Amino acid sequence: MSTEVILEPIKDQMHEIEERLYSDLSPADKRLSDLVFHISKIKGKRFRPALLLLSGKCSGGLVPQHIDLAIVVELIHTATLVHDDIIDEAEVRRHVETMNSKWGREISILFGDYLFSRAYTILSALDSQIATLIMSQTINILCEGEIVQFLRCYDTEVTESDYLSIIERKTASLCAASCKLGAISSGANKKLSEALTNYGLKIGMAFQIIDDCLDVMGKEEEMGKPLNSDIQSGKLTLPFIRLVNKLPTDRKESTLELIFQNNSKDSKAAIADLLVEHEAVDYAHETARQLVKKAQEEISFIPDSVYKTALLELGDYVVRRER
Repeated sequence: MSTEVILEPIKDQMHEIEERLYSDLSPADKRLSDLVFHISKIKGKRFRPALLLLSGKCSGGLVPQHIDLAIVVELIHTATLVHDDIIDEAEVRRHVETMNSKWGREISILFGDYLFSRAYTILSALDSQIATLIMSQTINILCEGEIVQFLRCYDTEVTESDYLSIIERKTASLCAASCKLGAISSGANKKLSEALTNYGLKIGMAFQIIDDCLDVMGKEEEMGKPLNSDIQSGKLTLPFIRLVNKLPTDRKESTLELIFQNNSKDSKAAIADLLVEHEAVDYAHETARQLVKKAQEEISFIPDSVYKTALLELGDYVVRRER
């Protein structure tokens, strides 16, 4: 089932967000219009706005503030992607040339900052101390996760627990915040708000694990970017951590050398064979499935509705997606 089908109950609001994302970024200086148009082409699934809206719908209904907050979380997410592409020296994202590749490091850094500033301009206009606090705390957590991951590049001592802690901060924190903002803006009580926040955290972690699996075993034409980008930048993701843990001690050093130091077609194939042989990707997939199951259990007490069903189906989609 596609995300379009899953999100049918909120299609009007998602369409409004799409239009607002472009209009709210319209710069006073028209020389920036090319940058705004380009970033609009690197369109993702709008996963975080969808989580926010569905959480709001499950908590009593939407108010105009939900649309503004959905735009805020998507702008912040997009800003992090722009900065990630600079750090990773990525050339393509979702079949489109990255800003870093097209305009260079300096413009890309500043444009990422511009996206952050636009998000906070919208947020400050809402005059909501709790929403501002949640987003400020989330960005702090997100940045901590990114910094820790970068500091631990090429660190062969990274454990599964370390990895889960990193992705909880760098990816799942914004998904959790999206659900929390959706819930509290609808007046949800503490139990419901916490349940939806926990749902978002677990779904966000599962999403990142599957991303990391696809980076290893996906198809470039579907992913819209080169594979093995994480390991080429020294990031040990869950499939590789599992592989290293499964290997006998006398094979670990040579395997790590193969993983980190080679980028030929043959070495990639050899690494893929090792991952399959030791069921490392299967293990990562199962970890994601268990997280999604726990996420769905978090919201089991919520009354049935098309919006709750959409949240449950988003979880199923996360673990079966191919790009």
